[in-house]
Amino acid sequence: MKPRYVHLSPRLEAALELLKGSHVVADIGCDHGRLTAVLLQRQVCARVIASDISGESLQKAHDLIGHIGLSEFVSFRAGDGLSVFREGECDAIAILGMGGTLMARILDAAEVPLNGANSIVLQPMRAQSDIRSYLHQNCYRITDDRIVREGMRLYQILRAVPDHAVQPIPKDWPESFYEVGFVSYEKKDPLLVELIDSQLKQHTSRLKTAKGTPGETTLRKKIEALLQIRSLL
Repeated sequence: MKPRYVHLSPRLEAALELLKGSHVVADIGCDHGRLTAVLLQRQVCARVIASDISGESLQKAHDLIGHIGLSEFVSFRAGDGLSVFREGECDAIAILGMGGTLMARILDAAEVPLNGANSIVLQPMRAQSDIRSYLHQNCYRITDDRIVREGMRLYQILRAVPDHAVQPIPKDWPESFYEVGFVSYEKKDPLLVELIDSQLKQHTSRLKTAKGTPGETTLRKKIEALLQIRSLL
């Protein structure tokens, strides 16, 4: 039977694009293994370290890669975070579909930045501000920050590399605001206005039930920051 060709969703396609030029990729939290499969099928990299904390998910990835006949190019490892590979064993990392807070914890647990890898691609499902602020405050440089539409939702996908200095933020950018990316702003991402309008709608709706609570001030600051960025576009 001919091995089937694995297709990716738009957000995984964007992550794949940001991983081009890698030799060994660590797919952390590989889930069903679709990204791992396509990385190899399209020869984006030579080898993949596919890991997941869930043994069930890792088995599904193992089954998929076996079905397409590429198991010899994958090392399957059960474990947590970047501890599943040796320092310098890979040159790129992908962490997709987790919360930004968890992503920051995973990176912070490594003794050296990215455990020796050159770059990381991240797709946070929520708490995007937590991972962006961590990267900025710990001298990572965000080299790309994209907005991708998938179905009815907009996803933010970024690539970062370790650096020796804090990355400069645009002069007019709201102080300590990381919910949307200043790199996507600098690159004039065509979906940035739509993302901002979506966040404004969500925060304004939450404000109705937050009046008189500590969350009201936080929401008003976020709305003010988003309106400031919106006015610059």
